[in-house]
Parts: sequence; structure tokens; C-alpha cells
Amino acid sequence: MRLACESRSIQAAARALNISPKLLYKWQKEALMPVAAVAGADLDPATAAELRQLRALSRRQAQELAILKKAIASCLL
Repeated sequence: MRLACESRSIQAAARALNISPKLLYKWQKEALMPVAAVAGADLDPATAAELRQLRALSRRQAQELAILKKAIASCLL
């Protein structure tokens, strides 16, 4: 997402990362979505904040993993 923000367009960032622009748009949409509260659970503010941070970290790591997989695949070709 950082590259997409620094780049002139999502298209250019996707080309630089050798991934689909649709995938990058999906990641951007997910990153901008507010984290939904856990259904039926009343969380204290500290726990809710930690949950948001952990979910954001999980999303970032999943994105990084996908990028690394694409990079490895392109190197092996």
C-alpha cells in the first residue's frame, strides 16, 4: 500500500510489484475499511484497540506475503 500511495497510480504500483491492479485495489479497500466490532462482545477500549492493531498487522503481513510470493515466482521464470 505504501508503494501505491507513493506512486502516481495504482496501475503503476501494481506493475512495479508484478501483481494485478484489481488485487491492489482490493487491498486498498480493505485497508480503508473500519474494523467491525466482534459480534456479541463488549470489549473494553484497550482490548478493542489491540484487536484493531492486530487485524491491521495481519492484513499487512498477508499483503507482504502475497507480494513476496509474486516476486519469487517472477524470479524463477
